[in-house]
Amino acid sequence: MDFDSPDVMKDFPGLYASEFNKKCSNDSDYSDDAEKGMKKDMLIGKRKDKKDKKDKERGYAALEGESSDEANKSRSPSKSKKSKSFKFTTKSKEKREKSRDKEHIDKKKDRDKKVDKKCEKDKLKKIKQSVEETIDIADTLPIFGVSLDLAVERSKCHDGVDIPLPIRECIDYVEAAGIYFECVYKISGTKTKVSHIKKMYNIRQNVKLSDYDVPTATSLLKMFLRDLPEPIFTNDLLIRFEEAGAILNLNTREKHLKILVDNLPPLNKLLLSWLIVHLNNVSLNEKQNKMSKQNLAAALNHIFHISSRLLQALLHHSQALFPSVIIFKYIPPLGSGSQLPDKQQAMEIELKKQESLLAQIHKEMNICSISKEREELLWEVQRIITQLKVRD
Repeated sequence: MDFDSPDVMKDFPGLYASEFNKKCSNDSDYSDDAEKGMKKDMLIGKRKDKKDKKDKERGYAALEGESSDEANKSRSPSKSKKSKSFKFTTKSKEKREKSRDKEHIDKKKDRDKKVDKKCEKDKLKKIKQSVEETIDIADTLPIFGVSLDLAVERSKCHDGVDIPLPIRECIDYVEAAGIYFECVYKISGTKTKVSHIKKMYNIRQNVKLSDYDVPTATSLLKMFLRDLPEPIFTNDLLIRFEEAGAILNLNTREKHLKILVDNLPPLNKLLLSWLIVHLNNVSLNEKQNKMSKQNLAAALNHIFHISSRLLQALLHHSQALFPSVIIFKYIPPLGSGSQLPDKQQAMEIELKKQESLLAQIHKEMNICSISKEREELLWEVQRIITQLKVRD
């Protein structure tokens, strides 16, 4: 029997079913693999065409020899984008460096600001401390509004003339620049300026009256006399002075006034003598300043706490009452940077001034705190005294 004949296959279909199926499956596997291979080649070709098209559109030039075809095939679009973004890494690095530089600059600015704030705080603290010190001495040792002996002690003229420094400097200024000033001692200065100068004297600051006008200086002198707790003529002798000023006979009046002047305390007598001689000098120039003895008496009698009649009588008899009084300009002790005198007599005078100033500062230190400027002046005075003694 021929097993491969068609008849046998018909009669025994089950015998050949597995072989037939196996053959058919092999044929189908072959066809499927062929189809899959063709599809894969088509996809690769399409991808390559797309990549070439994109490269042409983007204008990228293909570099020969850098990569093989397989490497180009395996390279994905995402990787090509990453190669392009490499440029952005440098920019981000620059940005990071810039941000670091900016942070460094900001930190430096913050440190500088902190240092500046600290310096400002220290400066304000020093100013506050200086103000407190000057206020302390002004409250503890004022010059204005105290008795005459205290005013002389706290504001000495170091040339031996025991007159309060504000009075002495006002007289000097008017004698030099205001003797011909019209209505001198009649016109008042600005209150704020006068109060400011008063404060400067009280806190021991150097005052330059030449920076102000004549009415300001005369108003300061009037303020000092008005603020005295007791008049220059004293409470005990004031009535007797008024009685003597009312005497009509000139010789008798002059005799009584002279006796009363001699009975005044030494400081009161000295201050009164300088004031009366100074005002008499002003009245001698009444053609220019329009201030006669009568006008001066009317303008200043309330400052002296006496009547206009008595003040006019004192001005009339000024030469007889104070014949030896000569007004001369006050020259304060030398300060830092000043040239020391060469002559022996001048050196002795300057040494006395410096020693007087040194004693005054020491008294202030023993009673209350002094300002930094005053303390620096102390060291400068000691240095000048040493130099003067070495030269001597």
